[in-house]
Amino acid sequence: MTLYHCSPEPGLKTLRPSGSRFGKPRQVCLTASLPMALMYGVRHFEYTYGYNRAGELYYEEFFPNALAEIYRGKKASLYVCAHREDMGTTVVPNEYVTPLEVPVEEEIWIPDVYTALREQERQGTLKVVRWEDAGVQRRARMAEMELLTIREQKLLEQPDAPFARYMREKYPESWARAVQDGAEKGGQV
Repeated sequence: MTLYHCSPEPGLKTLRPSGSRFGKPRQVCLTASLPMALMYGVRHFEYTYGYNRAGELYYEEFFPNALAEIYRGKKASLYVCAHREDMGTTVVPNEYVTPLEVPVEEEIWIPDVYTALREQERQGTLKVVRWEDAGVQRRARMAEMELLTIREQKLLEQPDAPFARYMREKYPESWARAVQDGAEKGGQV
């Protein structure tokens, strides 16, 4: 089975275990899904993708033109690796992990990750839920998720941190609610 790992870092010959801010242990993460791998071709604060009930991969824009803004013009390397016995699966469909190093079999240069993702969309291997197509309820759910992220990450306590600046810029309504909620609680954030 062919597995993929995508990174903005070119020239890797071996994938080494690393941690993430998403709470995963030190491991190498790979996927059997090419479009899922491509989403990791940029280092970003959030990856708003998932699988629907039919098992189809989708990317959901949480703000207008998110796909283009995040991925357009970004270069990456797609690493092709072979499945091994020491690799396990996770609750995320198509995701494989191992605590051991993984040799790279092939590196494929991706000159524009956005173009590669749009090609996956054209081929039907990736559904894109555009911001303008999201209904009122869906947008309200997104705003609640972003508010929860602001609270859980304690971003109001570190307003100049890159993630806090990003959240304040991209989700101003959620940020304003977090500030208001903090003020209503007597300054407690």
